[in-house]
Amino acid sequence: MVYWWFEEMNPLFIVFVLCPLIAVLIGVCWYTAAWCSRTIALGVSFLLPLLYITTDWMTFTANLGAWLMYGIMYGLITWAAYRLLCTFKGYKS
Repeated sequence: MVYWWFEEMNPLFIVFVLCPLIAVLIGVCWYTAAWCSRTIALGVSFLLPLLYITTDWMTFTANLGAWLMYGIMYGLITWAAYRLLCTFKGYKS
């Protein structure tokens, strides 16, 4: 889906730079925003690979394994960003 807007973008930039940055931002939102719960934050970060996998139905079905692998990785990045903020700033009550 990202390729529909940015046709010349390198796929490795999306996978290794853009989506991990978005996952870190989701972790920060999880810490700071009252509306962002654990389920929302980890669910959205798990769905991040769909931004670059879902160009069409055939690509989506062929890359289900990659979606699971990268979705779990982005979820771990989100969780790590949240835990780092909790460590540095303390848990919010």
